[in-house]
Formats: sequence, C-alpha cells, structure tokens
Amino acid sequence: MMNLFALPGLLAAGHDPTDHAIPHALHDSPLLRIPAGGAESSSPALGIKEGYYEFFITNHLMMSAFVAFCLIVVGLLCSRKISIYHGEGLGRYQTRGRLSQLFETICAFIRDEVAYPNLKGLTDKYIYYVWTVFFFILFANIMGVIPFGYILQMITGDTQYSHWGGSATGNLSLTGVLAFTSLFAIVFIGIRETSLKDFLNHFNPIGWDGGIAMLPIALLLYVLEVLSLLIKCFVLAMRLFGTMMAGHLVLAAFVGLIFAARSAGDSTAYAVSIPVVLVSTGLTLLELFVCCLQAFIFTFLTVLFIASMAVHEHDEHLDDDPHAMEDAGQMDPDKIFDPGRISPAVGASHPAGA
Repeated sequence: MMNLFALPGLLAAGHDPTDHAIPHALHDSPLLRIPAGGAESSSPALGIKEGYYEFFITNHLMMSAFVAFCLIVVGLLCSRKISIYHGEGLGRYQTRGRLSQLFETICAFIRDEVAYPNLKGLTDKYIYYVWTVFFFILFANIMGVIPFGYILQMITGDTQYSHWGGSATGNLSLTGVLAFTSLFAIVFIGIRETSLKDFLNHFNPIGWDGGIAMLPIALLLYVLEVLSLLIKCFVLAMRLFGTMMAGHLVLAAFVGLIFAARSAGDSTAYAVSIPVVLVSTGLTLLELFVCCLQAFIFTFLTVLFIASMAVHEHDEHLDDDPHAMEDAGQMDPDKIFDPGRISPAVGASHPAGA
C-alpha cells in the first residue's frame, strides 16, 4: 500500500501511482509456455500471448507464498509458547510471550464468537480450517500495506524492485481460489456431516413428494439454489478483491494529485504533497482496519455457509443437553470459557488438569 515510504520512490522514478496495484512479472522470460488457441489468440488477462499461455512469477504470487511462509513460521513459534509445561494447576497452561497471547486471544474469539454459534457441535472438528482461512487473509491484507518494493528501491537504488510486494488479496486469482476452497468446504463438510441425499435435499426445500404438478417448480428451485450457492462464493471473491483493490486505487488517486501539480512547478507539487501525505496517512490507518474487517467478514460468511449445509436441525438440542454433546465427542459449551480449555484448543489437545 502506498504511504510515506512509497512517495519518495514514486517521485524519484516518475512512476504511475496506480502501477503498484497491478500484478507485474518479476522476471523477463516466462517459466512455462503452453499452446493455447491459434497464433492470433491473445488475452493479457489470462496470460495468453500470440497463441501461448505464458507463466510468470508475479509480485502477487510471490506475496502469496511469502504470506503462507510467514503464517507457518508464526504458527510454529506461537504453538511452542502455548504448549503444556511442567508445573502445578493452571500455571501449566499459561501462554508465554505477548505475540502468542495475542494470537491465542484471536483464536479463542474466532472459535467462541464466530464458529461455535454457527457450527455448534462441529466447531472443534473444523476450527482449524476456519483459523487458517482467517489468518491467511489477515496476513495477506496487512502485508499488502507494507511497501516492500519501494523500501528495497530506496535501499538499493534499483528501480526494478519497485514492483516487489503488494496486496495478494488485491488479485482476483487469489480471492477466486479462496472462494473455491470455501465452496469445496461447504460441499465436502455438508456431505460428510449429513449424507449425499440430505445435502441435495437442501437445494429443494419443497421436496419431491408433490407429484407431477410440482415437479417443474421443484426442478426450478433446485437450479436456483445451486446458482445461489455458486453466486455466494463468487461474491466472497469479488468482495475481498474489490475492497482491497479499491483501497489501493483511492490512495493512488490522492498521490496522483502530486504528479498533476508537478506540471505547474516543484513548489506547487511540494505544497500539494503536504495535505496529500496527511490524508494518505489517515487512509492507510483506515485501510489497516479494513484489512482486519475483510478477513473477519470472509471467515464469518464461510462459516455461515458451511453451517447452513452441514449442521443438522436436530443438533440444536446439544446446546441444552451437555451430556449429548459429550456423547457426540464434541466440546461441552459450559467449558468454552474454562481457562484450562483455551490453551489446549489452540496449541494442544490435553484436557485441563491432566
């Protein structure tokens, strides 16, 4: 994301301020060329040029891999701080380190306030997928705010590094893959926790017992419900992509005012740059909030869609009968806020007092 660090590099190199929001190849020659259509076929959006699909490592692809690496490293470091130690009482479960405590608190919040109210007794079974989705999007959003490329350009003086970095979630390819994983999770968990027959019955609320007269309506509802599920996942991708891309473009529009004023003289450009820097700083802080909000919204909607297809209607009695939940091998809701449960749920699977 463009901010105070990015402005000197942009002004020095004379770059288009919207250039940072567009994916760029980090090397000249493609790593892979596959025939795709005739010699006249060209589609830059799909990477097809003169009848060949050309694969490059882009800055967004690099940031996706970097985010995944950082997520694995942070997860390993925090899990060691949350593991059970020798000692007496609750001291055995005390998490060490502020970073680990922060992530433990976030994990407990996502589990208790987002996943459990929707997934009920299935929470502990699928919470790891929910945590992975949330933290991957959160890391990708926040790292997109850090101008890695412009920092490297200022350090090395080489303009080729200006395209390094960027928001991976500002690329529809990544958000599309995330939405596809949500669709796969909805279908897989729905079939696994109910049955193929019950899962398909979700798409036909009136059933198939209405006779020949109701058959066209039942088929129409079936098609509409399937389309509704596909559209929900498509909207997940578009919402995340549009919001993150919009943040970049709004800041680029403000920075573009400096380039527009530069034609009138350097003094005018410096005068305009002062309010632009102040506004850009405020918008960057707002963007940090949006990064967290969009990760939460994507995760919440994914959990909601999974619950709508996977949670049995008769599972609601588990909230009123703790013994039924224990018999099902799931978490007792009365123990959700037990201090001895929080750490094992995040970093281990040992019961309190073990």
